Amino acid sequence: MANAFSYEFTISGSTPQEARDRVQRVLGERLRRPTSGGVQGNLHRAMRLSKQTPTSLVYKPKLQVPLPVSITVWVGRELRRENVNVTFTANGADETRVTVSGKVGEATQAVAGRDFWEGVLAASAP
Repeated sequence: MANAFSYEFTISGSTPQEARDRVQRVLGERLRRPTSGGVQGNLHRAMRLSKQTPTSLVYKPKLQVPLPVSITVWVGRELRRENVNVTFTANGADETRVTVSGKVGEATQAVAGRDFWEGVLAASAP
């Protein structure tokens, strides 16, 4: 079963494109290793950037190793429509609204937590 989530944040001092670039660097790394486990713990939990526009990022499950077990896990995540959507909207002068939403499985439920996203935004601050 997938956990749905949705949050809004505000970033000061940047345009939507600048905010997207900074967040993308941090988020890409964090979604490659969404849990505190090692390489094995994250083998079937990683996400990849699947779509990018000047004001949005979309992440979907990543197939790490083309082996039968990995393919089965990946197909299950795809069928549950696991994803992470991040949009950046101008919110006045020098302020950007960041909307985060998506659905993730229980193995990656940390990604659905507000603390995870506050950490991503704090790490990507200028």
